Amino acid sequence: MSEVEEQGAVVPEEPVSEGSWLGRGVALFTPVFAVAAGWLAGVVAQWVPGAHLDQTQVTSFMVAATTAALGAGWKWLQGWQQHERLVAEGKASPVKRRDTGK
Repeated sequence: MSEVEEQGAVVPEEPVSEGSWLGRGVALFTPVFAVAAGWLAGVVAQWVPGAHLDQTQVTSFMVAATTAALGAGWKWLQGWQQHERLVAEGKASPVKRRDTGK
């Protein structure tokens, strides 16, 4: 036992923080997935049998798919930030504990 613990002093615990890189990955790849969603929507709009779309409609479909992908990424990141806040406040457990090197 250390001298401080013998005297009855309270040793503060090390703060718990999130160590997962998941949020960084989502933030990095959301624009990539948004562009891919727009491109895929354009391919689908041109190659689906029976869908006779002019260029304006194809572009609108691509913009809608891109916006949906960006909105989904944005919403996920908002939830992840709330999770990190709850972990910092001690109200939730982290997905992966940060290695402190001790």
